[in-house]
Amino acid sequence: MKHLIRFGLLACLIVTRHGMATDYYVNPIGNDEWSGTTKAANSEQTNGPFKTLERAKQAIRGLKKAGNFTDKVTVNIASGVYILKQPLHFSLMDTGLPGREILWQGEPGAQVTISAGLPITCKKRNTTFWDCPVTQLPASTAYFDVGRIKGSGPKFELFVNDQKLELARWPDKDWAHINLPLDTNSQFSVMEAMPPLAGDNSNAQVHIFAGNDWYDQYLGISLIDGLNNAIKLSAATGYPLDSGRRFYIQNLPSLLNAPGEWFYDATTQIISFIAPIGSTPKEVMLSSLPNIMLADNISNITFKNISFQHSTGTAITIKNSNNIVMDNLDVNSIGGKGVEVYNSQNVQLSNSNIHHTGGHGVVVAGGNSTSLQGSGHVVYNNHIHHMGTTILTYSSGIEANGVGVAITHNLLEQGAGTAILLTGNDHVIEKNEIHHFCLQAADCGAIYSGRNWSWRGNVIRNNYLHDIIGYGMTGLDLAKNQVVYADGGAVGVYLDDGMSGFEISGNMFENAGSFALQIGGGRDNTITNNVFITKEYAILLDNRWPTYNWDNMQSTLDASPYKTAIWQQKYPALSTPMLNRSWPESNKIERNIIVTAKSNGNSLYYSVPKASTVINDNLVWSTAGNPTVSYNVLESNNKLATAIWAQWIAEGIEKNSLVADPCVTIANKQMTACSGSPVNKIGFTPLATDIGMLP
Repeated sequence: MKHLIRFGLLACLIVTRHGMATDYYVNPIGNDEWSGTTKAANSEQTNGPFKTLERAKQAIRGLKKAGNFTDKVTVNIASGVYILKQPLHFSLMDTGLPGREILWQGEPGAQVTISAGLPITCKKRNTTFWDCPVTQLPASTAYFDVGRIKGSGPKFELFVNDQKLELARWPDKDWAHINLPLDTNSQFSVMEAMPPLAGDNSNAQVHIFAGNDWYDQYLGISLIDGLNNAIKLSAATGYPLDSGRRFYIQNLPSLLNAPGEWFYDATTQIISFIAPIGSTPKEVMLSSLPNIMLADNISNITFKNISFQHSTGTAITIKNSNNIVMDNLDVNSIGGKGVEVYNSQNVQLSNSNIHHTGGHGVVVAGGNSTSLQGSGHVVYNNHIHHMGTTILTYSSGIEANGVGVAITHNLLEQGAGTAILLTGNDHVIEKNEIHHFCLQAADCGAIYSGRNWSWRGNVIRNNYLHDIIGYGMTGLDLAKNQVVYADGGAVGVYLDDGMSGFEISGNMFENAGSFALQIGGGRDNTITNNVFITKEYAILLDNRWPTYNWDNMQSTLDASPYKTAIWQQKYPALSTPMLNRSWPESNKIERNIIVTAKSNGNSLYYSVPKASTVINDNLVWSTAGNPTVSYNVLESNNKLATAIWAQWIAEGIEKNSLVADPCVTIANKQMTACSGSPVNKIGFTPLATDIGMLP
C-alpha cells in the first residue's frame, strides 16, 4: 500500500510540474552557463540568471525539444542595457501556442534597454574637438531608404550621452537655396555665398527639396565649384531643380564648427565631434545593426516593458505572424522605422512611446484585400512623436496598409510631414489627438490618403486635429537674391487625387491647416457632425485640374476585385455608374459646425455637381462678418470666387443650413456649447469626451 501511495503522489507531482508555467531570468550580470531559472545568483555563484536574451531564447527551444512546453513561459529581463552582437531573430521554433503563450517582459518600473549600438572610445583633441577611432565599423552596409538616400555619407548615427548629434553641415541652421538650375536635375548655382569648402567631398551629401515642398532626398556631391558658387550632384534629383528651393550640405570636415555636430572621415575611419553645449561625453554610441528584433512566422507572444534603441534601419520587424502583443515599449533613436508589421494578423501595439525615428514611426499591414478580411491589427494608446527626422516627407507617425487596421486613442505630435498615412480599406482612425505636423512640408496632410478609387470603407471619426502648420516657399525675387519661406500649405485631413468612400465624422478641427479638410476630386465621401474652427479654409472640395490623368485611376480600379459579390455588397457605390468620372460625385456634407476667423469670411470652396452633391443642415459662422463661399457648379460652370451666402444658397445645392454663431469652444480636447447655442437646430450630436491617450 505504501508503494501505491508513493507512486500516486509521484504521478501527481509529475502532472503538476508539467502543468506549471516556466520562468526564465536574464540579467546583465548573469551567466549563460547558469540555468536561468532564478532571479539572482546563489551565494556560490554556480547558478542564477542568464546574461543574454539569445540564451533565454535557446532555453525555450530546449524546453520544447524536451517535450516540457506545456504551459506559459515568461522571460523576465532585469534592468540594464543589453547590447546585441546581432539582431534578435524569432522564428517558428520560438512561437507560443494558445494557452502556452510566451511573455518577454522587462522588469516593471525599471529601465530595460536592448541596443543595436556600438560603443566607441573617444579622446579629447583640444578644448573643442573629440576624436574617436572606429576600429570596428558598424554592421550596417546600406541606407535604410536607398531610394531617397544616396551618396557615400556615413550610414550610421552618433549618440553622445544618449543625445543624437547632427552631421556637420552648412548652413549650421535652416537652409541654403538654389539660385539657378544649370541643368534639369543635377547642377545648380547657390543663392547664398558658400564658405570655403576644403577637403575631399566624395563623402559629402546634400539634403534637398529639389523642385517642391513635399519631397526631400539626399544625394552625393560630384563637384563643389567655389569660383562659380555652384554644386554638381552625383545623381539626378527626383524632381526638376527649381529656383528658390532649399538644401543643405553635410559631412565635410570644414563644416565641423558647431556644438552637437560630427564628421566621419571614411579614409582614416575617425569620427570627430564637438560636444553639445553643457555636455561632457561619458558614453559615445554608434548605431550599428540594421535591426534590433526580427520576427517571422511566430504567434502568441507578448513583448512588454522594453526599450529598443540604436538600429540603423527598422527597430522591430514582425512578418507572417499572428496574435502578437507589443505593450509599453519605448522605441527611440532609430535610423529608419520604429515598428513594422506586415503579412500578419492580430498584432497589437499599445501603451508605447515611439519617437525620434529617421523614417516612419509605425507601419502596419495585413488583412486580405480580395475577401476584405480585416487584419485585426490595433495601434492603441501610444505616444508617437518626432518621426521623420531624416527623411522629412511621407515618413508618417503611423502608416496603415491592407484591410482593417484600428488606430485609436493615440497622441501623435511633432512631425516634419504626415501623421497618419492610409492605403487600403476599412481602417478606423478614432479618438486620436494629432497636432504639429507638416512642420517642414507644404501640400501635406496630417491624415493623408490618395490616388485609388478602390480604397474604400475607411473611417476617420472622433479625433482632435489642431495646429497643423505646413511650411513652404511663398516668395522669390531672383533679381534681389531673395526667397521667402513661411508657415502654411498644410491640410488636416487630405483625401488627395480621387480618394473616395471615406466617412469623416465627429472630429474637432482647430486651426488644422490652410484647409482643415480637402477632398481632391473624390467621390462618395460622407462629412458629418464635425466642428471646424479655423483662421483659413474649413472645407475644400474640388474636381482636380483639367489635365488630371483619370485613366490611371480607372486602371487601378479595374485591377481591383470590385466586381465581386463581397465587394459590391460592402461598397455598393462602386456598382453605380459614374455620370462623369472627373467630377467629385455623390459627396455628403451634413450637420457640421463651421467657424472661421478669415478676414473675408470665406472658409468653404465647393467645385461640385449639383445633381449628386448633398450639402445640408450645416451651421456656418464668420467672426469677421457674413460668411462667403467660393463655388463652381460643374453642370453649368456657374462659378464665383467669393460669393455672399445668399448667392450660394440660390444655387440650390446647400439646403436647411443656418448662419448663426454656434457659441462653441474647444478646451481639454472637448467641445462645449454655451446655453442657447443653435447647434441642436441642425441635429448636431455630442462629440466624444475621451479623445487622446488614456491613463
